[in-house]
Amino acid sequence: MTFSPLLRVMRIIPALPRSLVGRVFTVFSLTLLLSMGTGLGLFYRYQFLQHIEETQDTALTLVEVATQTIEDSVVIGDYDTVKRTLGKMLFQSPFKRAEFIDVGGGTIRVDAPRVTRALAPRWLTARIAAKLYDVNRIANVGGKDYGVVRLQFDEEKLAAQVWSLVLETAGVAFVVFVASLVLMRTLVRRWLDNLGRLRSFEHDVAAGRVTAEAALLADAPTEIQEAIRAVNRSAASLRDQFGQRIDSLMNSLMQHKSAMDQAAIVCEADAAGAITGVNDLFVTSSGFTRPDVVGQRLADVGRPAGARLPWQPSDRVWNGEVVIAGRHGRRHWYRTIVPMFAAPGTVERYICIDIDITERKEFERTIVENAQRQTLIAELGRKALAANGLDDLFADAADAAARGLGAACAALFETGPDGMRVRAGAGRLAQSTGLQLAGPHGDAHVAAHGTDAALRPWFAPLAALHGIDTGIDTAIVCGERTFGLLGVYAARPRRFGADDANFLHGVANIVATAVERQEARNRLTYLAQYDPLTSLPNRRRLAHSLEDAIAAAARAQGRAAVMFIDLDRFKNVNDMLGHGVGDQLLVQAAKRLSACARADDVVARLGGDEFALVLPALDDDGIAAGIGARVIEALAQPFYLAGQQLFVSASVGIATYPENGRDAETLLKNADTAMYGAKNGGRNNYQFYVAEMHENATQRLQTETQLRQALERGEFLLHYQPKLDLATGTISGFEALLRWNHPQRGLVPPLEFIAILEDTGLILPVGEWVIGEVCRQLKAWQAQGMAVRPVAINLSARQLQQADLAGAVERIVARAGVDPALLEFELTESMLMANPEAAVEILARIKALGMRLSVDDFGTGYSSLAYLKRFPLDALKIDRTFVRDLPDDPDDAAITKAVIRLAHSLSLKVVAEGVENVDQLRELEQYGCDQIQGYYVSRPVPAQACEALLAGTAMA
Repeated sequence: MTFSPLLRVMRIIPALPRSLVGRVFTVFSLTLLLSMGTGLGLFYRYQFLQHIEETQDTALTLVEVATQTIEDSVVIGDYDTVKRTLGKMLFQSPFKRAEFIDVGGGTIRVDAPRVTRALAPRWLTARIAAKLYDVNRIANVGGKDYGVVRLQFDEEKLAAQVWSLVLETAGVAFVVFVASLVLMRTLVRRWLDNLGRLRSFEHDVAAGRVTAEAALLADAPTEIQEAIRAVNRSAASLRDQFGQRIDSLMNSLMQHKSAMDQAAIVCEADAAGAITGVNDLFVTSSGFTRPDVVGQRLADVGRPAGARLPWQPSDRVWNGEVVIAGRHGRRHWYRTIVPMFAAPGTVERYICIDIDITERKEFERTIVENAQRQTLIAELGRKALAANGLDDLFADAADAAARGLGAACAALFETGPDGMRVRAGAGRLAQSTGLQLAGPHGDAHVAAHGTDAALRPWFAPLAALHGIDTGIDTAIVCGERTFGLLGVYAARPRRFGADDANFLHGVANIVATAVERQEARNRLTYLAQYDPLTSLPNRRRLAHSLEDAIAAAARAQGRAAVMFIDLDRFKNVNDMLGHGVGDQLLVQAAKRLSACARADDVVARLGGDEFALVLPALDDDGIAAGIGARVIEALAQPFYLAGQQLFVSASVGIATYPENGRDAETLLKNADTAMYGAKNGGRNNYQFYVAEMHENATQRLQTETQLRQALERGEFLLHYQPKLDLATGTISGFEALLRWNHPQRGLVPPLEFIAILEDTGLILPVGEWVIGEVCRQLKAWQAQGMAVRPVAINLSARQLQQADLAGAVERIVARAGVDPALLEFELTESMLMANPEAAVEILARIKALGMRLSVDDFGTGYSSLAYLKRFPLDALKIDRTFVRDLPDDPDDAAITKAVIRLAHSLSLKVVAEGVENVDQLRELEQYGCDQIQGYYVSRPVPAQACEALLAGTAMA
């Protein structure tokens, strides 16, 4: 807080007067004002506090004295005396009111008379009121209270007294302040008047009296005397240096003239404008000799550039660009002509100073030319971005190249196996567009080797035809291949520079980028309509082709058809052999399908393993059936991939126009439905669409949805079909068969849902549930003390594709705590042959766990004898188709006996399926069959019904 006045003073220093007298006077005034203000403030504060304290003490003393009188009067009840005493207390006192309040509430009040006085500021009155407090004194006689004496201060009276003091002291301080200022200003002006004598010294020097000195008075302050002496010393020193500077200046002027002669082209002309002399640089730069130019008019030596008028003698400075047609060629000079005056208004001669700006003008021309070229390139780039075709862009590129290099013509060539072809021309070569020029394909690569483009052998005939003398070209390189050349040609000899080559290269780059973008666009268009793997039309292209076929059939009132083809078990190939092998199979399948199609048919790949075949102009269903049969046969042939044979089949659905739909979407959907009908019909066949298939497809979709929830809801259960040992007549084991107890339909036939579980992949979690449920049941039978027999479980193809099938089985069996020897897994021939190498590895791991393996439905698939030796099998199961007609069919009997002998020779057990009567049983006994299974022994039954069979009851 103590520095705030000083800070305020510092802030106003930039606004001080500029004269020394004014500044000294101002600083003194501010200092005096600050000192007096501070002193008065401290004085007022002290007087205020002192006055308050004295007033308070006086009031206390007064009330003590007056209270004694009031106490005596109150005791005797003399209240008049009390009132007079209160009135006396107010006389010439700082109080405005006095009161006596007795214990009964009665009040005697006396107010001081109003006196007119000068009013004090309200803030002062309020401050005094805050400092003072009413005086209260209890009247007490003999220990008894008679009332209270109260005095109230008159704040306005006290404030008026204080304010009067303030005004009086402030007036005195103001008088002192003004007197001090007057005295100080008088003294300062007297002291500083000595500095004014320096002005007379200035006038003497200006008048040429170089020996003049400033007068020095004895009564001047010491500082001013020192300042005047310093001025006199400086003046003497300047006088000594003045002569030296004159000599140096003359020498410098001579040197400057010499430097001007070396750096600038200078000539001198008389008052009439005739040249009287030139310097050496004028002669060197112009190529003229002195006799050639001396005496000529200055206006004739160099014509103004542009439309400006030539120089005429005048009294004004003239400047501008001129062109000199000298012996060294055209030169550009920037000329300045300065008149030299002999007397006011009279021109004595002219000095002409020229600066050679030929290189600068050439540089400016180059900049403008490059800017124009950049504009051409930018415009060509914009056209390239907006262009949908290349022909117009090629023409624009040739035109831009010719305009950018200021040449007579230009052309864009495309390389090909037959030579060079003119794709676009400009100028003289505009009519040559489309012309084929003989020449080697690799000739385009010499563009960067510096050979004159007009001298290339393949271009020579065209150059001779159009009178072309020289040229420059550059290669148009798209990626890693050369698309062609862009050349610019001139009719007269011309030297093309690096800037020309760079510009032409920039135009070629834009063309190359446009070609690459067009090729990418074409590639994208191809990819949008064709399958990149098989090069067949894709689904979008197929839809257009089918719509065209439908439109043609509608116009001719004919028929058309579409086939939906799906490769059966293709996913097995992908899962077991990898997607690379799967892609190779798809490529081969596409070729086979194309071979099956007619010339006008369209073969397409829809995605994955799905293909389609559009049959336009179909006369009857027999043609479609024949093509479908060829497709089935072609795809059933083995595929040789990855060093092995692979077998797949096809399911084909056929929908015809107009019977099965009148638009492409409906026909494709119905053909897809027919394809699923072919799959449900055993695969490897074709089906024509019928309306009932749509209902079947809807039902299949509904069944699939319900199956996804069946496992969570516990709707699956197992039935067990026993196997009979023919040697002992006892139960030798069971086969676990999956059943689905639908909430509304009851038990659903396995044929309705097993295939759906396979297709959707739900067979994997359901298969693990089957293994776990069999283990649980075996454990329950053991807990009941029964003689448990092995239980066979069917593995699906999807399960066999699991990478960790053996590990999953091991974990489930270990968790259940069941002997692995009580489990047997049945597989079909087709599952084993899909990927024999992988199957051998998986079965070996399962066999190592102590479980049995058998082949189900033997004889209906490949019936390969080689794999019986390779796989770690324990038993063969003869399919029911060979048992059904025993003993009447001799062929079935011969096959059955041969299979039994073959299996026994390989130490394999034989189980005959589908035994339904005693004649079949006796016949199989004669063949040496080990076990039988079928309705003759027992239908599949729930687990509870197996307990009697496990009791060991023999069956005849």
